Amino acid sequence: MTALDHVHRQLPDGDPDFAIPAASASRRPRAVATGLVLALALSACGAGGGRAETTESGLTRLVIDYSATANNAQLSLGVERGIFERHGIEIEQVPGSGASANSVALLLNGQIDLAVTEITAVPAAVHADFPVQIVTSLVTDYESPQGDAFSLVVPGDSPIRSFADLAGRTVAVNALESFFDLTLREAVRQGGGAPDTVEVVAVPFEDQLAALRQGRVDAVSTIEPFGGQLLTDGFRTIGNPATAALGARSSASVLMASRPFVTENEDVMRRFLDAWDEATAYANDHPDEVRETIVATTGARPEAVADLPLPWYVSGIDRRSAALVTSLMVEYGRLDSAPPLEEYAWSQAPEATDLTTPPRGLEVSE
Repeated sequence: MTALDHVHRQLPDGDPDFAIPAASASRRPRAVATGLVLALALSACGAGGGRAETTESGLTRLVIDYSATANNAQLSLGVERGIFERHGIEIEQVPGSGASANSVALLLNGQIDLAVTEITAVPAAVHADFPVQIVTSLVTDYESPQGDAFSLVVPGDSPIRSFADLAGRTVAVNALESFFDLTLREAVRQGGGAPDTVEVVAVPFEDQLAALRQGRVDAVSTIEPFGGQLLTDGFRTIGNPATAALGARSSASVLMASRPFVTENEDVMRRFLDAWDEATAYANDHPDEVRETIVATTGARPEAVADLPLPWYVSGIDRRSAALVTSLMVEYGRLDSAPPLEEYAWSQAPEATDLTTPPRGLEVSE
């Protein structure tokens, strides 16, 4: 079943294989458009319920859709270290497309159990009457002398020096109408620029490096390890859009599940969160192993990963960030009203782990 049918246009002088989704000119709330797409994708599909599968060895199998970035390395590291297995869970990692609407369709169709996504996807889907919810946050943002987890990167000789300078420029984000698009525009607004004049185009993180190097875009809003690879090659960052828009300690990446699946498997989800908490603590305490995992899962150059600022992994839901992001989605016309937090955040999930005391070895500026 195909959940999304993208419309593409070519970047100037671009390779025909390197296309980006065209930005929508519509000003109506994005959740409405998302709902129309998903309504087609989910016709004749299930609602994502049913008991979790039990393997022949007696473990509970959970299928997780993810994209390989530094922000969810604790998942792969936890699997490798047998943490989930000790909690009676077998994790099957399925590399995803990075398309949030596609992940929602797969969840509600019962093809996957959990999906790594950026936070705006969940209230947008709930606003469109699709029963998904946040199970846990993945990381929290912070500023570091080594650089930030999120960064707006430009060529070394670019005249762009601030977020306000992005007015009239073309900026690549991982997905349109996403967290990266939202925080980019808010950072431009808070910097005194005109966010509506920024041309935002969708380019997957792994393709943004080529787009910027070839001059097809003026800037990219990216995450690690991709930002670190650009910086080691002479590009520079003008700042962290997430921190500029939301302040420090914001959580962009989350794990989501369908509400029916969580309701029917509450015991499994509690065990999963116990294992997730242990995997998160292990990742925060073992930075060298995290770097090895990032290299293995993303294919990034070891020398780039050696110097990048590692994620600050968290367990539990950062409800403050969720509410703030949803409020911005209303302000920018993506939602006509904000759904109640309890509708898109699992009520039995704890609050995010301590967001004031940095993990061992993390250099934090503030």
